[in-house]
Amino acid sequence: MKRISILLSMTALAVLSLVGGRNTVPASNGRFVGSTPSGLSTPVATRFSSAYTALTRCGSGMTKKEEKEAEAQGSDIPTRCHGLGGYSVYIYYSACSSNFSLEKGAENISLGMQAVDWKQKTVEWRLANGKPFAIIMRVYDYAGNDQCATDGKITGESLMVRGLKGFEHINEIVKVKGTTDPNVKARELADKGYPKT
Repeated sequence: MKRISILLSMTALAVLSLVGGRNTVPASNGRFVGSTPSGLSTPVATRFSSAYTALTRCGSGMTKKEEKEAEAQGSDIPTRCHGLGGYSVYIYYSACSSNFSLEKGAENISLGMQAVDWKQKTVEWRLANGKPFAIIMRVYDYAGNDQCATDGKITGESLMVRGLKGFEHINEIVKVKGTTDPNVKARELADKGYPKT
């Protein structure tokens, strides 16, 4: 009788371990966690954050040899600021304007024209789970004149929200004047454009 109860207990434990085994899946850290009833893993919420690139401590966008050649030809030397995700912020100069762009290999994302004496101090990168997907940059409108659209008095100020490769659909402008917490609003617009998975 004692042997039968021991055998029944062992059989019950074996059955329970087999049944329990169907409801576990290996986690990425090597531990086992319970799965959802449908067998699908629980979705993880996207974590948004920001990082910044200072535009005030940047070097040349050329090699020393290219700089000498540009100087000999009377060309301006662009500014290059190292960004995130392999991108750099380039600022090219013409007679009356500064042309801002993001570059990564052959990829080029135009950020528009500003005055030669541009006022921007930083570019904000929006990150999803630590990976950049958009930038936020302050831009100015100018009164302009017949010779140059970016000359004269500043007439407006906005925050440009621009998506990186794969997120080109993110393309927003937040007017600073009349917007409560424009920086917060710009971040919200960037994050809203990130695909929900």
